[in-house]
Amino acid sequence: MKKSMNISKISRKLRQLYQEKIIKNKYTSHVKKIKTHMTTQELDTLYKLARECGENANILEIGSYVGASSCYIAAGLIEKGGSLFCVDTWENQTMLEGEYDTMKEFLENTRILSQYIIPIRKNSQNLAVSDINNPLNFAFIDGNHSYAGVNHDYCMVAPWIIEGGILAFHDCIHFEGVSRTIGEALASGKWQFSGHVDNLMWFRKIERKQLNFAHPEVESIDNHMTLSVI
Repeated sequence: MKKSMNISKISRKLRQLYQEKIIKNKYTSHVKKIKTHMTTQELDTLYKLARECGENANILEIGSYVGASSCYIAAGLIEKGGSLFCVDTWENQTMLEGEYDTMKEFLENTRILSQYIIPIRKNSQNLAVSDINNPLNFAFIDGNHSYAGVNHDYCMVAPWIIEGGILAFHDCIHFEGVSRTIGEALASGKWQFSGHVDNLMWFRKIERKQLNFAHPEVESIDNHMTLSVI
């Protein structure tokens, strides 16, 4: 009986994995033709993180370029619904190929997933919470890589993310402004390291729970004390 249940569980898992692969391939196979500075492993990770967010998730991407990462994140929303808010000037100010309008290219590349994507054409410095659905389940920061730019984006979105929610940074190795901001985020005690693939790193917002003391006399030392644990 137990062996039969295990076989059934494995069978369901295999069917689920097969279905996931079909969905991802259908909505992201065109991405290989899209210019991107992300690796295949990084893009796959964004897809998986989006899938983990649950039903009707709200996701924010700062720095969408021409849509490769946006497609992978949005594809992760297909089964359970949700919205991806893509923030970019689409004027290519910080890219090596120089400034030009990339909005049309982004819209064309993401057309197949447009029902999940809400483009917000503005500098993240001017982004307001009223521009998005709040709170967020997942925020991906890949915009201005200067310390001032990354730190601003982090400080802005951090309070918008739910406890247990995901915060990811791209170019965590190659840009000092990104790695410095990550260090400060971890030092705040509000984030737990969750993973690292190539130049992508992600964290989870620590869930705060009140500690129940085994010995009442310890708690009575200060009955106003609140200790937080993961």
